[in-house]
Amino acid sequence: MRNNTKLHSQSLSRRAFILGAGKLGLLSLLASKMFYMQLIKKDQYKTLSDKNRINLIVTPPYRGKIYDVEGRLLATNESCFRLLLNKNNDKNYTDELELISQILNLTEEMHIYIWKKIKNAGRRIPIVILDQLNWKQISLVEEQKLKLTSIFIDTGYTRAYPASFVTSHLIGYIGQLNEHEKQEFPIKNIEDFNIGKSGVEKYYETKLRGEFGYKQMEVNAYGKYIRELSSVNSISGSDIHLNIDSSLQEKILPHLNKQGCSAIVMDCTNGNIIMLAATPVYEPNNFAKLSKDYWNSLINDPYKPLFNKAIQSTYPPGSVFKLITILAALEAGISQDKIVNCAGGGASFLGTNSFRCSSKRGHGAINMLNAIKSSCNIYMYEIAKLIGADKIIETAKKFGFGAQTGIDLPSEAAGFVPSREWRKKRFNSNWTLGDSLNLSIGQGFLLVTPIQLTRFTSAIANDGKLFTPRICKNEPKFEQINIKPEYLKFLREAMYSAVNKEGGTAYSSRILDVNNILAGKTGTSQVQAKAHVDDDLSRMSIAWERRNHAVFIGFAPYDNPTFSITVFVDHGGAGGRAGAPIASRIAQEMFNKYN
Repeated sequence: MRNNTKLHSQSLSRRAFILGAGKLGLLSLLASKMFYMQLIKKDQYKTLSDKNRINLIVTPPYRGKIYDVEGRLLATNESCFRLLLNKNNDKNYTDELELISQILNLTEEMHIYIWKKIKNAGRRIPIVILDQLNWKQISLVEEQKLKLTSIFIDTGYTRAYPASFVTSHLIGYIGQLNEHEKQEFPIKNIEDFNIGKSGVEKYYETKLRGEFGYKQMEVNAYGKYIRELSSVNSISGSDIHLNIDSSLQEKILPHLNKQGCSAIVMDCTNGNIIMLAATPVYEPNNFAKLSKDYWNSLINDPYKPLFNKAIQSTYPPGSVFKLITILAALEAGISQDKIVNCAGGGASFLGTNSFRCSSKRGHGAINMLNAIKSSCNIYMYEIAKLIGADKIIETAKKFGFGAQTGIDLPSEAAGFVPSREWRKKRFNSNWTLGDSLNLSIGQGFLLVTPIQLTRFTSAIANDGKLFTPRICKNEPKFEQINIKPEYLKFLREAMYSAVNKEGGTAYSSRILDVNNILAGKTGTSQVQAKAHVDDDLSRMSIAWERRNHAVFIGFAPYDNPTFSITVFVDHGGAGGRAGAPIASRIAQEMFNKYN
């Protein structure tokens, strides 16, 4: 009996020991896990806890304003009323959205747009459902205020452009982030934020935007805000002051062809852009509440109103490029006194209809200066034959053709200067004499932008300083072109003759003021080949898209140049008839205001 009792006691002791050891092991495991979580991994778990407890609300900055050279406001911010949704206030916000859709009588398209927007939006910041509410919409929403716990009216701001269409291409507009822009944006998961989409608004986006602020809000288990823990104020964007004279632009814009035209004025002493206008224009204020119909009307317009033709369009330069050909000739040692006989439009330089002079009667025996004055093609052909294309190409590139100017506007085109290597690669054929002749008069494969012509003209006027064009007030930047000053002086004299001497191609647009003389060069750029020798592609009676482009480049005052002018009229016909009169008007406005 004693033995049985002893054995039973020993059995109980082993069981107790095993149970005790098991409990101790579990307690040790629990203690080590707690030690691991609370001490070793405390920062990580605190972060996870904070993510559930704290919401970070981003506060957008106030966008900087844009002013012209005289302090006129070109872009500002105006207060507006907005309808917002806070997804954290009530899980049944969908019922409220249906109510809003009914009382505001939203279209099916708008209804779908709002639902899609809300579905993709996060909870970090209230979502803008509708922007720029009118008073009727505000009153309808306020009447239902008791039924709306997640939807509320708030004040915000919208971008406004006081100069309207006058500076539309120049200033540009803002719009919401697209999917690609969201990926590169410094703040993630942000909705309803507008950034610059074109013009100065886009180029100086970072400066105008400012810096975001934020609020740390404590939320409960249902996502509702309890209190504000901390905050950092946003920093407003910087204001920008431009070199643009918007009042001058406003006066000139009505004289530009509505189907397509650009006009640029540059201060040739420092590279400041005083005027940069392009047509057709658009209304940038419509982008604050852009309708689908208005957007479609812009993108489907054959005259491309969203395109800034001053910097984005490329054209054959036509006869204004003859100034490059002459510079190349002078550098190659051709004398200014060289005489070439021009027999007129009835005689071909190369035996085909493509290489004749624009003058049917011909210019007879003509020297270099008069060849520029009268814009003689035959003279340029002879030069091209003597010096070859390579020298012309080299001179063109020296003055920045074929490369961006570096103007502080987005989407600038580079133009194109052809070469022998390019022709071989592109067409698998060698450069021909015909290619050289076309190049010498600014035709063929050559393409330039109006802004490239502007700084080229300024370089002629200022003895070879090739300035970087500047829209915004900045320090001047230029490259000194390695070319003899007497060559540029000769071009200035020839451009004086083209405008102010009888027989010059722009003689009818001269300014009759001896103290304020305009000098320049006209150009007529063909967009298609002539069908026969007598075909006039500059006449206004032919279809607009078949008509020649009209060009004028110039500078003033002649004795002491301070500004250059470029006018490019899309399919305007002849440069002397369509481009020069506009340039003359611009010059006269400049004289009246700044002299």
